Amino acid sequence: MDQSISSEIIDDYTAVIVTGSELDNNNAHEMFEVIAEKQSKGHFRIIIDMQKLEFLSSAGVGSIIGTVETSRENGGEIILCGLSPTIEHILSVLDLDDYLTIAKDKETALTLSRETSK
Repeated sequence: MDQSISSEIIDDYTAVIVTGSELDNNNAHEMFEVIAEKQSKGHFRIIIDMQKLEFLSSAGVGSIIGTVETSRENGGEIILCGLSPTIEHILSVLDLDDYLTIAKDKETALTLSRETSK
């Protein structure tokens, strides 16, 4: 399975991180480090594109949850997009669908990110 995590910088405040098909115990630390590295460079508006994601473990969820407040405290947001019904269900069962910002697709997420002010 594809556990690769890639990222791109959109502007001075915004970055997009793309997951592979799995976010679990094997790569959750990498996700946390990629997000934290973007935040350390002032990219507090982070879009996590989960279009390829098929499996999300509690460690994977934790790697994202652990970084949300840092973005929010700095006027940004972490926005998840491209979630499959299965991943949406996991977040709903964990009662995180209201805590997290979720967009239908990357374009919607980019629009939402522009609405958050630095």
